[in-house]
Amino acid sequence: MSNDGRNNGLTMIFAFFTGFLTGAVLSLLYAPAPGKETRQKIKDTSIQAKDKTLELAQQASESARENVQQIVDQGKESVQGLVEVGKDRVKDATNQVKSAVETGKKVSSEVRNKITETIPGLANDKKSGKKETEEA
Repeated sequence: MSNDGRNNGLTMIFAFFTGFLTGAVLSLLYAPAPGKETRQKIKDTSIQAKDKTLELAQQASESARENVQQIVDQGKESVQGLVEVGKDRVKDATNQVKSAVETGKKVSSEVRNKITETIPGLANDKKSGKKETEEA
């Protein structure tokens, strides 16, 4: 099992308190003291260990929440940057297409004019065709 550092801190905290609690209980069990006093010490030590564990768990939870929020904020910024780049690229592509269409219209018009000028009588036919359309 590989450890990539995600849960390293929590594992260390858990191991520390487990060892602390085990050592405290064993030292109380082997210490020369009456049973009632020993049981009270075990109870007190267990309560302290529980309180400390809850405190550290709350701190770890708050830290994790802050880290997640930071990652979410960074993600939003990255996505927003990508959206802006995408908008710029679409705008550039739109401008290129418009330019190409305008160039195509100009070339088409020039070719049409050259054809009209080259073929005798075509210009007159077009003009008379327009007049007939207007009269109708």
